[in-house]
Amino acid sequence: MKRRIFIAYGLTALTGLSGPFSAVAQSLTDRMAMPPLICAHRGWIDPSGTENSLSQMHRTHQAGPFMMEIDLAKDKTGRIVLLHDPDVDRTTTGHGPITELSQEAVQKLHLKNTSGTTLEHIPAYSDVLDWAGSTPDALLMLDIKDVLPAEALKPVRLHKLSNRVVVLTFHEKQAREAFAADPEALVSVLIAKPEDIATYRKIAGARRFAAYVPQNSDPALFKAAHEAGAVVITDLLGPTAIVDAVSPEECAKRARTLPIDILVTNTPLKLQAALKKRL
Repeated sequence: MKRRIFIAYGLTALTGLSGPFSAVAQSLTDRMAMPPLICAHRGWIDPSGTENSLSQMHRTHQAGPFMMEIDLAKDKTGRIVLLHDPDVDRTTTGHGPITELSQEAVQKLHLKNTSGTTLEHIPAYSDVLDWAGSTPDALLMLDIKDVLPAEALKPVRLHKLSNRVVVLTFHEKQAREAFAADPEALVSVLIAKPEDIATYRKIAGARRFAAYVPQNSDPALFKAAHEAGAVVITDLLGPTAIVDAVSPEECAKRARTLPIDILVTNTPLKLQAALKKRL
């Protein structure tokens, strides 16, 4: 997810994600009394970890719990897996586009991180959904990339996870398809100007949607999205998306002014600590 978004935060108004955040479900009032929902970019605790890794997601969840942002791609056989780049070169022991590799070839690859090659393979999307389904407080943010919304959301519905996912869309056609694919999933749309809010409010109809607002937008755009009833999402990511643009401490200083519900970061634990310090 390579989008630079303004850094901000506000009290959670996350009715679109009303699924349980612990073994005992919490009410919206409970959630609004807490800091914003922190989402771990690529599922890691920090960029030294293994991105889009199921074992890393286990560790990150245990440290939080945090929402998990994951990237979806399809191999040559049409199986959905977790991978950010179009090719496998940067994050695995393999080479070439994922769309040219069979399921068997993908399963032979090992994931890499800053320390070198790991023992882990590219996770199947179905395995991640199995994990989330067995973990009551697991929440997922889906960057579906070239995977069709219907393909990404059908297994979500089968796993009964619709109220525990956010699906990211970045143009109107994709957003319309996502709204149609699952009547319960929270669909995030890109809001770059005030007119976008009205457009997506009309498309969404009576259902709630999420607004993903770009980094350098006027603060009024965040407030307008919030006033329109949207769940407002932002992130702390820098130009490469692998590191955050500013420190967690700087984010905490800026986090007083705007109504943001979900913060996506590469360092969820550090952001969590910085936000707690100001309370």
